[in-house]
Amino acid sequence: MDIAAKGVPSSCCCHALVAAALSMATTCAWGQAVAVKGGTYGAGVELEYGLGSRFGARLQLDGGTTSHSLNKTSIDYDGHFRFENALALADWHPFAGSWRMSAGFVYNDNRIDLTAKPTNGSFTINGNTYPAASVGSLHGTLDFNKVSPYLGTGWGISPSGKGFFGSVDLGVFWQPQNVSLTGVCGAPILSTPTCNQLQIDVAAEQASLQEQTRAFRWWPLLQLGFGWRF
Repeated sequence: MDIAAKGVPSSCCCHALVAAALSMATTCAWGQAVAVKGGTYGAGVELEYGLGSRFGARLQLDGGTTSHSLNKTSIDYDGHFRFENALALADWHPFAGSWRMSAGFVYNDNRIDLTAKPTNGSFTINGNTYPAASVGSLHGTLDFNKVSPYLGTGWGISPSGKGFFGSVDLGVFWQPQNVSLTGVCGAPILSTPTCNQLQIDVAAEQASLQEQTRAFRWWPLLQLGFGWRF
């Protein structure tokens, strides 16, 4: 149908289409943000995208390392914690303000490398005591499911806000853990029945450590950050 024939200038139609396109572009660009964050899972960067006045989506990448002793069984371990995560989160701002409730998933490549330390020159493993020289090494790894669900809450900036903002996130990951432990016999007991007993005791220690680290399945997240929304 010829619009001009109906008495409506075609230029008006073009102007209306341009206005609609600009409106859509403005809506799509609403609430984009970048931020830097740091907390219990290391430090990283975050991209945020507003979806209307009450909803948003975030993608966060973070990582880091730290060292801490681990004392969950009769053996003391030096623990080297390595964090590598990618978070995909959906946010709901129930009052269209800064407070939000969040849910999503985490690609979880976290791990803890464990090195056993002797106590007074010996190891007590599964109730049996070995001189430190009889245990060539006792190393392990604590790692987690690669995909972990996340629930949390926090404060940042409303999806329609602009400019500089600070943020706080509080939440928890569900990340079932897996422990592997390897013991190597030292020269004094190599190729002896005591070496066989050590392997039995290391297997028992691994099972004990698996049970005693169940608390790591619920890993808390506390993050502080700041960013810019444009």
